[in-house]
Amino acid sequence: MIINEEYFALEDQTLQLVETICSGETMASYKEARRLLSQNKAANAKIKAFNEAKEAYERVEAYPDFAPDYAEIKQRVYQAKRIMDLDESVYRFRTAERELQLLLDKVSERLAHAVSPDILVSAGDPFFQSGDSNMPAACQIHISSRG
Repeated sequence: MIINEEYFALEDQTLQLVETICSGETMASYKEARRLLSQNKAANAKIKAFNEAKEAYERVEAYPDFAPDYAEIKQRVYQAKRIMDLDESVYRFRTAERELQLLLDKVSERLAHAVSPDILVSAGDPFFQSGDSNMPAACQIHISSRG
């Protein structure tokens, strides 16, 4: 790669784009949701319980026929995940995280397609590709109904 004035101009524009994203409302919402989640002891206990249940499941996942309590361990993971997902702080963090991911996906797609419409862009969100990013998750429906 040859470093010339065009390279420096591109680098400046990249830094400006990063600064714009980092100082934007989407990033501010994400940081605030992350801060609130990190300070919520109840939510962190739910996350810890889920991670412990998940680790227990991962230890027996490879040999379900030989683990006598496989079904019980699997059920505990599902229950812990549901409890964690229904926590308001976790939900708000995941929503903010998804919005930030969608923004980054859109920026990546615009950059790639500016070069060529034939470039495939790997998006982190499966709904991004179909264009249906507002599809409600089960926890979103539950928390929305709380009022």
